[in-house]
Amino acid sequence: MINSLPKNERFRFILVIGLIFFTVFITIGVCLVEAKGQQGFFYPIGYLKRLYHLDSQVGRNFLSQVIPGFKRYRFEEDPDFILDGKATDLLLRFLVNIRNPSPQEMFKTQFPLLARQDAIKGYSLLYTAALQAQPKETIRRPSPLPPARTVPPPQEAVPTPRVEAPRVLIYHTHTSESYVPVSGQTHLHNGQGDIVRAGEKLTALLNQQYGIKTLHSDTIHDQYPFREAYQRSEVTVKELLEKHPKLDVVLDLHRDATPGLDHKVPIKGKTAAKIILVVGSDRLGLAHPNWDKNSRFANALLAIMDQLYPNLAHGVILAEARYNQHLHPQSIIVEFGDDKSTWEEVNYSLELFAEVLATYFSQVSYSL
Repeated sequence: MINSLPKNERFRFILVIGLIFFTVFITIGVCLVEAKGQQGFFYPIGYLKRLYHLDSQVGRNFLSQVIPGFKRYRFEEDPDFILDGKATDLLLRFLVNIRNPSPQEMFKTQFPLLARQDAIKGYSLLYTAALQAQPKETIRRPSPLPPARTVPPPQEAVPTPRVEAPRVLIYHTHTSESYVPVSGQTHLHNGQGDIVRAGEKLTALLNQQYGIKTLHSDTIHDQYPFREAYQRSEVTVKELLEKHPKLDVVLDLHRDATPGLDHKVPIKGKTAAKIILVVGSDRLGLAHPNWDKNSRFANALLAIMDQLYPNLAHGVILAEARYNQHLHPQSIIVEFGDDKSTWEEVNYSLELFAEVLATYFSQVSYSL
């Protein structure tokens, strides 16, 4: 039947059939995510999301730029819950390769002169600000001498105990994440899952074994509605950074949920859960101009891991959401294993990562 059609009609017929199969594949994938995603079923959308670093709202943000009146969301919703129901993001990624929703950035990639003009403007603003910041000369007049008074004898000073400021903050945006071999479930919704226990373990290792003062927040952030988890954890991190402004490192502990990845790795005769480092960016339009600092920090940790314990880490993933990492220049997500990891594997991985972080502290001098 196909061979009997003219050549042009035959090409159109094949193209239509191909588009139909592609649409059916995407639709089935979305349905599988919604129906089987929490039961460990292999769902293609989740795999493609991590494979292509698709995180959230790519389609929604793009449409808000090209359609007048389209509502623009300027807060950070949870990418893990958004993309599961947003097949538009995946279609845009495959059909037109749109990953940055900012039209200004699109134009800059095609017209380098625009980017150069922005750079010149930025240098000009910095120069003006520097001039304004210079102190003006003032005339100092001699102040009158205070009246004479009797000076009491000096008393022996009591030394004030030195309180060491914390250097590391550990928290959990997805507080409910758990390991099936440990607790029998993937999430303890509205509660503290096994990942909180992992945070407690890492905190104890850094405090007791390496002498690195570490704070651990077990505040629950992913209660209903779950897509607001990152908005809640942003409040927590801001409060702790205001209270402890000298924090050097901020870690958001998770466990991975990407299907198809092997998270077991033999190291020195024992099995560890593999680690993934996730760095956010500003590619969804949310302000995060200094994300490259977080990236350099993550890659420095990866280099130490590769040197001490090769294959412990899957690597560094550059994501499109910012994951609240705009709040601190050395803030990243660290994922320990997946939902099938045992506590022995996770515990061993925590011990190795604590050594990696301690090694990083010993090699780097801070000027924050």
